[in-house]
Formats: sequence, C-alpha cells, structure tokens
Amino acid sequence: LTDAKIPLDLNLFIDLLCEKSSFLALNAQSNAGNLGYHTISRYKQGDYICMAEGEIRLEARDRHGDLRLVMQRVADKLRCLGLVVTRGSSGCLCYSPEQGFFEIPAFAGEVVDRMGAGDAFFSITALCAAQGAPLEISGFIGNAIGAQAVATVGNRSSIERVPLFKQIESLVK
Repeated sequence: LTDAKIPLDLNLFIDLLCEKSSFLALNAQSNAGNLGYHTISRYKQGDYICMAEGEIRLEARDRHGDLRLVMQRVADKLRCLGLVVTRGSSGCLCYSPEQGFFEIPAFAGEVVDRMGAGDAFFSITALCAAQGAPLEISGFIGNAIGAQAVATVGNRSSIERVPLFKQIESLVK
C-alpha cells in the first residue's frame, strides 16, 4: 500500500449502508456548506429518520404545506418505519405507517443555546427506535433530552442519567 489518497465515492458508501445495515437510523442535517446537497433522499431507505422541520420541507420542496402530508410522502418514498420531525419550541411530530401521528410538546424552560440539541435528540431516539420503542415514547424521551441540551452553553456538559430520569419522572406525574 502507498500513501496515495483514494477518492471516496459517497454514493457507493450510502448504497452500502442501505444494503448492509440491519437497522439504519438517518439524520441528514443542512448547514451553510451543504444546503440542498446532502438531503435525506440520497438514501434509498431508512428504518428511522429524524429531521428538523426546515430540513424535511427542503427535502419535499414544500415550504408551507401540511407537515403531516409532507412527512407521509417522505416516509413512503424512503420506506421508513418511523419518522420524527423536530420543531424547536413546538416540540416534535412523530409518524409511522403503523402507529400514525403523535405530537409531543417541548419541555424546555429557558433556552440558553440550541447547539447540539438535535444531535442529542437523534442519538437517544435512534437507540429507542432500534429497540422497538413506540415513537410516542421515543419522542417524549427525545424532547426531555433536548430540554436538558438547550439549558447549557454548547457542549459544556453531557446529559446525566439521574437528572434525566428525575425530569422524566416529574413530567409523567
């Protein structure tokens, strides 16, 4: 082997992920550097998909239409078993062809910094989905994690298990 760089074919890598994964959780985030180029439709399928509302609307090329219809179209196109759209202070909207729609409110009090909240939400809800948890429960836990994530600046501290459990317990009461 030499030190020569081998060009990475992203489409080949994506196809391999879709073909070989026993459970594929997807979150394709948009930013200033990739706006419109790295959308979720680059994947042929996904078992669980989590996106912000602006990202799914960009994907569907539908700025103002009924979000539920947009979600159904994207889920059908990608043969998705579960789709969650995060909506900031409006919470999240969950959809699966089997379970239908669930709207989960946001639990955040004071928002200090939104950075990393979507990543925290996705990481826990993808684990829940992989374990077969109902989307309503996944969205609830995701919003609890998101509330803790926005309460701190940047990634200064991680989500701690005990405070999270206490928060969930108080929300359920």
